[in-house]
Amino acid sequence: MSDAIAVRPLATATVDELARLVGLPPLDAATLARIAEGAGRAAAAVRASTAGSLFDVEPATFLTELERLAEPAA
Repeated sequence: MSDAIAVRPLATATVDELARLVGLPPLDAATLARIAEGAGRAAAAVRASTAGSLFDVEPATFLTELERLAEPAA
């Protein structure tokens, strides 16, 4: 990941609300913090791997683009 891309974790309150919305049982503070950090790192990895706006990608190619982003770095 590029040093120029800042990793900003999600707010734990956001993670807590999203977990509640998908029906997960209440999560402890440590778990919420780990998920928030991981989500921030995932978002930073996506930002680092894109050359342009993802909104410029043809909708039919979204799945291919997500699979490309999920592949390990060479």
